[in-house]
Amino acid sequence: MKDYTVRELAKRLSCAIDWPKKPVGIRFIYSEDEYKSIEAIEPVKPINYCQSVRAATVGHCIKLNKKTSGCPAATIALGMEAPGEGHISAQRAFGNQLYHDLGTAKYSRDRQTLCTQKIYGVLVKPLEQYSDSEEPPQIIQIITNPYHAMRILQGYTYYYGIYTNFKMSGLQAVCSESTAYPYMSNNINISMLCGGTRTFCKWDDSEVDVSIPCSKFALTVEGVLRTMNLEDPDPKKAVARKKLKENGMDEEFPLEDGFNYCKLPQNIVSTPYKYSLNYEKNKK
Repeated sequence: MKDYTVRELAKRLSCAIDWPKKPVGIRFIYSEDEYKSIEAIEPVKPINYCQSVRAATVGHCIKLNKKTSGCPAATIALGMEAPGEGHISAQRAFGNQLYHDLGTAKYSRDRQTLCTQKIYGVLVKPLEQYSDSEEPPQIIQIITNPYHAMRILQGYTYYYGIYTNFKMSGLQAVCSESTAYPYMSNNINISMLCGGTRTFCKWDDSEVDVSIPCSKFALTVEGVLRTMNLEDPDPKKAVARKKLKENGMDEEFPLEDGFNYCKLPQNIVSTPYKYSLNYEKNKK
């Protein structure tokens, strides 16, 4: 497979995932000098990390550091600040009535993923805005609906197989579940989002967050494209076909109406073949 830039991958994914919100690239910033050199909007007053992700889904480029990060939980989850005793002991979470007893709070806090590296800040911007010469992001987040989340997951599974260690709690969704966990595990994750981000960012009730480490993004995108003909119904194929043609990819990924994996011959054991309505004819 060609070595595509993240900007090219964003365009290729858009041919298969017809969703208005842009994929977002999260890049860690390790020094004050690096932070100052990055051209991006710096909030005048603190905003929540998830709000910067929300802004990036509609085209804005944001940079945050400890001073401008308005959510203490996210500041800790991302590695901009070390967790204090109240976090480690889970007394803060228990005091906020997130758990019914301290033991459950401690059990959950010990299993919540935090970035272990110390960083100065984060760059949050649409994936399509990363230049070809720019350092790529560590994490890609895609806020979308369950159908497209399914398709992204199918693309990931196409190359990497079934992933069984999803981490979901409905708590600290964008910062821990969708940034720290995929970064630390180097695997995909799906988050149902959380009450905080749904309040501050006003995500639609039907939206979820799919997060992928950049190291596995290229093959995930390729997998989504290679499973379109098998998985998508005709109305979605019609939209995809138009986008593929506009981007010169229609011959690379031909789509057939009236066909999906449910119509494949049931006697196939292991045969490398081109998925097609004309399978029986091509087999001869």
